Amino acid sequence: MMGTTRRSHWIVRMDYRVRTVSFGVSFVFIGAHLWGKDYSPIVWGLLILQFLIYPHLMYWRAQRAPVSLQAELNNLVVDSLLIGLWVAALQFPLWIGFTLFIGSSLNNTISRGTPGFLWAMLAFFSGALMSVALFGWHVAPATGWPVTLLCVIGLSAYLLLIGELAYGRNQKLRDARTQLRLNEQALQQQLDENRALQAQLSEQANRDPLTGLYNRRYLDVTLVRELARCEREGQRLSLMMIDIDHFKRVNDSYGHLAGDEFLKKLATMLNEQARVADVTCRFGGEEFLLLLPNVTQDVALVRAEQWRVAAAAMIVPFEEFRLQATLSIGIAIYPDHGTSPDELICCADQALYRAKTEGRNRVVLFGSETAVTGA
Repeated sequence: MMGTTRRSHWIVRMDYRVRTVSFGVSFVFIGAHLWGKDYSPIVWGLLILQFLIYPHLMYWRAQRAPVSLQAELNNLVVDSLLIGLWVAALQFPLWIGFTLFIGSSLNNTISRGTPGFLWAMLAFFSGALMSVALFGWHVAPATGWPVTLLCVIGLSAYLLLIGELAYGRNQKLRDARTQLRLNEQALQQQLDENRALQAQLSEQANRDPLTGLYNRRYLDVTLVRELARCEREGQRLSLMMIDIDHFKRVNDSYGHLAGDEFLKKLATMLNEQARVADVTCRFGGEEFLLLLPNVTQDVALVRAEQWRVAAAAMIVPFEEFRLQATLSIGIAIYPDHGTSPDELICCADQALYRAKTEGRNRVVLFGSETAVTGA
């Protein structure tokens, strides 16, 4: 059965590059320091193991750990411990000790901040004490100028490497933030488009597709809201039900397209002459219903008569024909004739029925003895 490769934390991958380079450079100046001195092959073998092989072993360990980041943080502490042991074993050479201490401490500080630096110091001095306990206390701080120069070059190269890696990481973060902002803007634009589309769909759902006026669905909701507002504010509301006289004759004589054209022209006239607060609806077929908030009976009668007269004078061209029809209008007033939507619509419908039976082309107020206005 083939195993799966676990992707390690980015700090693990970054530290692997840093550790490989820095330990390789350390091998060079420590080797230069040991060269020509009477050190056994065991010391050279340990030097190779520590500074050339050890970085790869630590990377391998961190990659296969359940939590790669935590394993790498532990590796950094081990680095400082071993560095302290080597510095003491080499009898505390000044430049070598300084370079190795700064390198291991910086690695820990980058990964953990101040606690990392404290861990690095503790591990470094613990390693040094272990070495002193094993090999005794010996101090030889002097290093020749070639080794000193190599330490300066190595430390400079290490710091430049850290700076380059930090720059690369910051660049990736900036690119990620830029991409995130672009994604947020795209998402916000998509949300705005969705809201606009929802508003458009909602508007379309509330509109009669032929006339563009509000439909029965919108009327049912709006009438309840308007009556509640009128009750709360102590206002009146006039409801007009309008029907086109003998509309069936128009359809039968000229066709349904002619009837549709007349409906659209009438709807345009009603909508243009309505106030902003008025609600103009196509109630069904050739019937229209208007809500006039804060309009008294007398004003409603005047406006209904204006619409009746304007409709009677309206001529609608259709092909070679000139269409003309009259209106019958029934009016009901809140709260005089009803306080619920059903009551008001029923009263307006009864008034409209009277207008029809009494000769059409007239306006009737519910409850009045005869047509209030008409031909």
